[in-house]
Amino acid sequence: MRFKNQEDFNTQLAEALAGDRLAQARLKEAITSDQLAPMFVKAANVRFQEYFDSYNTLWGNIATKELLTDFRPASLLSLKPDSTTVPIDNGGYKHPAGTLPHVPELTPYPTMSYQAEGAFITTSKHGARIQFSFESFINDEWNVIARFPKDAATLAARTEDLLVLLQIFDPVTKSLRADVFNDANKTKADFTTVPDEFTGGTGAGGVGGVKNAALSFDAIVAARYQALATIRDGHSTYVPEGFVLVTNPALAEVAKNYTLINEIRTQVGKRTEIKANPLKGLEVLSSDLISVVGGEKAWVLLPKGGRANGKTVLAKTGMMGREAPELRIHNKTGQMLGGGDVNPYEGSFDNDDIEIRIRQIAGAGLVRYDGVIGSTGLNS
Repeated sequence: MRFKNQEDFNTQLAEALAGDRLAQARLKEAITSDQLAPMFVKAANVRFQEYFDSYNTLWGNIATKELLTDFRPASLLSLKPDSTTVPIDNGGYKHPAGTLPHVPELTPYPTMSYQAEGAFITTSKHGARIQFSFESFINDEWNVIARFPKDAATLAARTEDLLVLLQIFDPVTKSLRADVFNDANKTKADFTTVPDEFTGGTGAGGVGGVKNAALSFDAIVAARYQALATIRDGHSTYVPEGFVLVTNPALAEVAKNYTLINEIRTQVGKRTEIKANPLKGLEVLSSDLISVVGGEKAWVLLPKGGRANGKTVLAKTGMMGREAPELRIHNKTGQMLGGGDVNPYEGSFDNDDIEIRIRQIAGAGLVRYDGVIGSTGLNS
């Protein structure tokens, strides 16, 4: 049997995977056709891309998308003035970062240039292959063949989420990355300096004066305050578009309940003080991967969309022209004795196996530290 075109093959394949025995018989009849291999791979890639795009990834809410041209490290550029040429106004006022400097009368315009900032970001190759037998294909084991594009797409999407979370947590020690959180010039998971008025008022720092506080209403508020109070560039206070809290599914349900509180009431003597809920509108996301890399009680507060003050904080990287994962079949079947290529689904020359491979190019990088507050949740 020969198919009219790719659309005809796709229709037959979809019906076969849905359990239509007649469609399965047609494909089985076409097993010797030189059409089957290229058409199956094209159809599988279409289905794979659909599954990949439909997966609800985490990284899109907490990281920007940066496409690189190759595997070499790259650094993002930021427009900054040359400090040696920027004048101070007559009153001694120096312009804040992120604004244009004042130009006094009859003075030259100061020079601005693009400068590399933050850490280098890279991308890398990931993948796997699956092997199945000629017999399994002939025996109509459609579930295996049908599931592979969807399973591969899920693995690819989860890999991108994992790469982003690895910028914050160390999976070996199940703790916050030391190079991010132990440097005095960077963000720290330390809630000991938060005034009571920025928490529920339940103790020093609102969380008992501990580091790596367990997830609680006060701990989240304290983390949010610390992120907002962080001074950047020596001039301006960090102002985010919003925050996203990421934790495991169980703790996420607890955190979501905190965001539903309308107001906070505290009794001060005979007076009742009413405050707005500072966590109202906080976006809460869950991922089982955070328990894998950070432990069962880990949680992290990040700037929404991976940007702060118009600059990239956390990035998920890929490669231009190779953004989507690729499915490929290994054709090592040899040739027919009478001439002509052999369909890959006829099995390999050596042992009649059939191999399909997935390749994905992805990476991640923490470029800046604005508003990234993490905790292992261990109160230590």
